[in-house]
Amino acid sequence: MKINVGCGWECRDGWLNVDNTQKHQRVNYPITFMDATVTWPYEDDKFEAMLSEHMIEHLPEEKGLFALKEAYRTLKPGGVARITCPNRDFFTTLTDNNHPFVVNYCRIIMNNTIPSAARVVSRTLNEQGHVWVPTPLMLCRQMQKAGFKDVKKVTYGRSEHEVFDGIEEFNGIREYETLCVEGTK
Repeated sequence: MKINVGCGWECRDGWLNVDNTQKHQRVNYPITFMDATVTWPYEDDKFEAMLSEHMIEHLPEEKGLFALKEAYRTLKPGGVARITCPNRDFFTTLTDNNHPFVVNYCRIIMNNTIPSAARVVSRTLNEQGHVWVPTPLMLCRQMQKAGFKDVKKVTYGRSEHEVFDGIEEFNGIREYETLCVEGTK
């Protein structure tokens, strides 16, 4: 069994898709209500894999660590977790208004054809409910504190674990901004 924590509308076939919001249900993709910041309603060693895409940045650092500890507890020995979120290192160096990410983000997300790196950076680091946007080192350390081994930053859309290899979509935005970290129980 695999769990997709903080799925939003990114429900995945063959996964238990959980989220703490009351989003409408999509046909064939039921979302189970779960607050990742409190003890998860699942027994120890239940899941082979845990995916959490662009959710951890919405949690204060200590609540994110608790969620990672719950992921570790509920993964089977040898189970793997993949956490993705905006990469602080990318945003703190982004200044080029003509960077493809800035152009695409402004056009697609902000419905604005005038690219502004400064506005995109501010929006990502200070708005959208983002309270903890980590660097790769920060996220790797959090996963290690939660108990994970073999923690490492990995390439967007790629993984040595078949369950995660090719899991992310390339849309002209996510592949630039996303930090991906994996760890094993």
